[in-house]
Amino acid sequence: MSDLDDFKATYFDECSELLTELEEQFAAIESGDRSGDRLNAVFRAIHSIKGGGSAFGFSALVGFAHAYETLLDHVRDGRVELSEPVTVLCIRANDIVADFVAAARAGEELGAGYGADEKAQFDALTRGDDGDDDGAPIEEFDLDFVPVMVDLERADPPAGVAFIPVAGPGDSFAAPPLSGERGHWEIHFTPHRELYARANDPLLLFRELAALGDIQVRAELRPIPPLADFEPFGVYCSWQITLYAPSASEAEIAEVFEFVDGNCDLSIAQVGLRMAAPAPAAPVPVAEAPAAEPSAVPAAAAAEDAPLSFAALAEALRPAPKPAVDAPAPATALPPRYGGGYDGANDRRTGPEDRRATGVQSIRVDLDKIDRVVNMVGELVITQSMLTQQMDETLRARYQELVRGLEVLAQTTRGLQDSVMAIRAQPVKSVFSRMPRLMRELSARTGKKIRLETAGENTEIDKTIIEQLSDPLTHMIRNSADHGIETPEARRAAGKPETGTIRLSAEQAGGSILIVVEDDGAGINRERVLQVARDRMVVGPDQQLTDEQIDQLIFAPGFSTAEAVSDISGRGVGMDVVLSNIKKIGGSVHVRSWTGRGTRMTLRLPLTLAVLDVMLVKVAASPYVIPLSSIVETIQCARANFSRMPTGSRVLQVRGEYVQVVDLAERFEMHTDVAAESRFVVLCEAEGGVKMAVVVDDIIGQQQVVIKSLEENFQRIDGIAGGTILGDGSVALIVDVQGLRSGIAHKSAA
Repeated sequence: MSDLDDFKATYFDECSELLTELEEQFAAIESGDRSGDRLNAVFRAIHSIKGGGSAFGFSALVGFAHAYETLLDHVRDGRVELSEPVTVLCIRANDIVADFVAAARAGEELGAGYGADEKAQFDALTRGDDGDDDGAPIEEFDLDFVPVMVDLERADPPAGVAFIPVAGPGDSFAAPPLSGERGHWEIHFTPHRELYARANDPLLLFRELAALGDIQVRAELRPIPPLADFEPFGVYCSWQITLYAPSASEAEIAEVFEFVDGNCDLSIAQVGLRMAAPAPAAPVPVAEAPAAEPSAVPAAAAAEDAPLSFAALAEALRPAPKPAVDAPAPATALPPRYGGGYDGANDRRTGPEDRRATGVQSIRVDLDKIDRVVNMVGELVITQSMLTQQMDETLRARYQELVRGLEVLAQTTRGLQDSVMAIRAQPVKSVFSRMPRLMRELSARTGKKIRLETAGENTEIDKTIIEQLSDPLTHMIRNSADHGIETPEARRAAGKPETGTIRLSAEQAGGSILIVVEDDGAGINRERVLQVARDRMVVGPDQQLTDEQIDQLIFAPGFSTAEAVSDISGRGVGMDVVLSNIKKIGGSVHVRSWTGRGTRMTLRLPLTLAVLDVMLVKVAASPYVIPLSSIVETIQCARANFSRMPTGSRVLQVRGEYVQVVDLAERFEMHTDVAAESRFVVLCEAEGGVKMAVVVDDIIGQQQVVIKSLEENFQRIDGIAGGTILGDGSVALIVDVQGLRSGIAHKSAA
């Protein structure tokens, strides 16, 4: 892979993050938060996508993003109102940008007119504020050079910005009166041609500065060469900016120029105490230069009192009289910036490269590299466990220093494992942020009024698991919207608000993550579900099921209660996908419904797919492990209070509660020679807080194990969540408590 391919891969990764951020920002905007920070974040995201796309020559993407960015700039300035139609247009534009990015990643071309309707709407909205526009839509532009377009006749510059007339090479600049307070900054900004080639506009940077305080901007023209030496795409203009922002820091000012870093010369200096403006200096004689080409010289706008006309601009651009003796203009020394300064003679920035305040810093690392580290940590856990098992009582008494060393190794290994898992952990909001858009589409298609509420978006979970969550959550929310939430008429008749609510939440519970999709709809129609299940031979004609078992039927393959197939449901594949995908990552699904009040679907997922804290047990001379997150307590069988149900099944009475008993030896059809009173009961908790008593022959102890997928290496086995390799090299199976319970329930129902 070439360096360019590496850069492209990084760019597309950043685009994915920025598109996710756009979803989050517009979800907040739709909920009523239309603060300037939200709009600025949206603008920066589109600007970053456009800037990177222009560097790689993605002209279609850049053309659309540029038109979109122009609209966002008008919205930020208040020239276009962020009404509901404009918000919907922006959300649709986000999807189009995502399509352009996907096409660029795949090396494909979208249709020539793709996104043209939205671009036309952008133009119509911006023309409504700018009467100078000739009405032509924004076309894809030449990426070699993008001139800065400044409206010279505009009398309403952005708030806080005052434009001073353009000055030629011989003119002087009289600084505005300044008080003795802190917060006065002088900024010298000289763009390179690459800045324009990447579709950046200095005027937008000045507007960003205006958000920090009041600014005055003056364009300074460099000596323009004779026509024979004139470079059409050369840059012969720089800017001197005076900013009054008492609360701004140098880091905040430098952040404004973050997108053009490396494509300009920049100097930021805090002005010392100066009580009044100095008298205008005499013009400095310079060599005669021809008039500038208008297309090559970006101009500043009007003065603070009156707009600058084209006549005034022409006067400002007129070359100065040729002096009798040519003399070079002295270099202007600017105050240093923490050890660096502006080199006036060489017109470049000097001093430390990175002057921004240090905050949360991050680097982009390929996930495969992190996975390799995780695997190595897993092997380290196995090795540490093996060394610990080799230490019998005799060795422990003889080599106490070695024992202490192994204890330190165990602690260090655990800390290393926790740190590596934290690297892979990401908040689930990356998945949650996609759901508001899905909800809007479902509400429009079904004709129902639905509100989505989210909670716990910052709950962290392993990235590998997050990648598997999108499809299951999509199907669950579709199911709630189509089958759960009633129509507005039905809700009114039931005494409910017309708008239904679907709540999506996430929380950590022990060693698991619980993700809940809950609605306040009509609940599951169990009679219809059971009838459809009998008609489709999913359930036998005489088979009796509990309410919970009927609710679980919605996950059966090919099962659907929809009377007609639509683009939302009816084919019976959605909830089946949920169950199969969640089981693949070692999770489980639990459904609970209340007639007329709603349905709750709970996903229980492991925090990580790599290392697990377990209780090591023995059954018929074979080792098994039970996740510690599922264990409530352990009891010796000799002290346990067992009983028999009328059906013959055995139950355990614990503090007035009857708990179903599962003997692992019987469940896996193995023979054990251990006496019943010498065995142990491991009391576990399954979905919904339901307890289950698992009977084993012996309890060996607690340890960490590395999870190995059984389905990928062998096949799916009910009641087994995977396997692991113990310290002595033997293989132990990981017990799936929820799978054991479901298997017993189905066997009893049959």
